[in-house]
Amino acid sequence: MLPNPIDQDLFLLEHPSDLISLGKWQKTVNLLSKLFHAPAGFLVQHTSAGFQVTISSEQSSNPYPAGIVIESDANIFCRRIVETGQALYVPNAMIDPCWDTNPEVHQDGFRSYLGVPVFWPNKQPFGTFCVMDYKETEYSDTYIELIEQLKDILESDLSLMSLYQQMQTLAITDSLTDINNRRGFTALAHQRILLAKRMNMRQALLYFDIDEFKVINDKYGHGIGDKVLIAVAQSIFKAIRRSDVVGRLGGDEFVALVVVQSPDDIRQLQKRILTGFEEAQRQQKLPDFTVSIGDIEVDLNLSFEELLDRADHVMMEKKAKVP
Repeated sequence: MLPNPIDQDLFLLEHPSDLISLGKWQKTVNLLSKLFHAPAGFLVQHTSAGFQVTISSEQSSNPYPAGIVIESDANIFCRRIVETGQALYVPNAMIDPCWDTNPEVHQDGFRSYLGVPVFWPNKQPFGTFCVMDYKETEYSDTYIELIEQLKDILESDLSLMSLYQQMQTLAITDSLTDINNRRGFTALAHQRILLAKRMNMRQALLYFDIDEFKVINDKYGHGIGDKVLIAVAQSIFKAIRRSDVVGRLGGDEFVALVVVQSPDDIRQLQKRILTGFEEAQRQQKLPDFTVSIGDIEVDLNLSFEELLDRADHVMMEKKAKVP
């Protein structure tokens, strides 16, 4: 249920990660150009928005600065690599008709191109690592091996970033229900409450507790109990907006922090959630279960812990009324 921690369709240059040293990448691209005696070297990222030069070698002979974006359908060398997933070496583009509409060749005067694909850890294309020359070249296989070795430095950084963010996600995710655990919910809720203060938004905090959950576990087994927990989490998650926050505090207790316009919004949300519980119970053939819900409108002058205690107190009062 939680989103992918890395949005591979965002340009890394515009959404930098503290785990990536762009300075180290710059040195790697500069070294590539120096070793190849090439007037230009690049690390290029591809997204649905096009091809962006993430790193550009620091040479006066290089016409493309970092940050420029080229349309996805442009007939450029990097596009061929992203489409095929294979290295590309073009010793002299002037004699190959397939590059007749390539702006790098016919507008900027490049003739030679050598590039290799760079991949995210999930094997999706990140982009290309390449050198370009204004003259025809005759690179040996050793040069191709060299550029492959250098691009491993870049891919290792992408792997590190991915692994670290996966670990962060695991640290804030409940492994059973795949929603925020207590730590994740608390961190996100603090952010949302601060935002509400700045934007003068109204919020509600809902506290959920499955009635007689121990009886379900004792009578049907923990496997069925887990399915009930998952069904409750999914029903709450589906009923709220993407901008709202839901979490499992532990055991059979869940919470949701939602933006509301009026008390009627809270009542309507509870109806949707309760309907979701009933549908999940029927569709998944789960044993009968009910959920007590306590709700409060968020008082921005109270601490987050005080808000949780108040919502919990309201929920316990409603649970006490369950026959």
